Amino acid sequence: MPPDESPTVEDAYDRLAKTYETREEDPYCADLEFPAMTELIPDVEGKRVLDAGCGHGRYAEWLIERGADVLAVDENAEMLERARRRIGDRAEIRRADMTEPLAFVDDGAFDGVVCGLSLHYVEDWRQPFTEFARILRPGGFLAFSAQHPVDEYIAFEAENYFEIERQRMTWSASGEEIDVPFYRRPFSAVINPLIEAGFQLDELVEPKPRETFKEKKPESYEKRSKYPTFLCVKASKSG
Repeated sequence: MPPDESPTVEDAYDRLAKTYETREEDPYCADLEFPAMTELIPDVEGKRVLDAGCGHGRYAEWLIERGADVLAVDENAEMLERARRRIGDRAEIRRADMTEPLAFVDDGAFDGVVCGLSLHYVEDWRQPFTEFARILRPGGFLAFSAQHPVDEYIAFEAENYFEIERQRMTWSASGEEIDVPFYRRPFSAVINPLIEAGFQLDELVEPKPRETFKEKKPESYEKRSKYPTFLCVKASKSG
């Protein structure tokens, strides 16, 4: 049966916000996705960088510590409040929806965009990629991470790999089961919208877990060393 259409990302993150920061220490983040992403991001000292879908501000804080001038945006007010507590006045933080134009941002205003594990909540990636291209200067970088299409296809037993379809994952937070809706997609629906928006693909990483992952989650290490979990991409604006 198709997933219930009632859960929304906004509702889910309102309920997850209080405990979401603890997920940063989960080995899937700390020892798999995050180190792979940060290795892709070029030198940001003195650069203007957008953290799109900033959540609790993990990437924003990392960028600030490396000398970037950061604008962090997210749609969820609860998550933004926690990002403000974390970052303080070290960055500009605004509420914004990645599926809508960033009307308050000028063309070519940024040197880079970082988007960590946020795009899978968006059905069609053409809109955010087109907007990222608009706000980047020529040669500016985009680094993003997402759930791997192969992992999603198998884990959710999709009937048709080639469809973009709404699914939901269930997370536990404070003893409560929370449904989080997202969209799974084929590999072509990751890369083609990027190219169509005017980006050049620079590097694509399917990260393997670090040794520290093995120490924390030995029961999953062998599988995740042989089976894709995340996709990390670095691209640059053409022209």
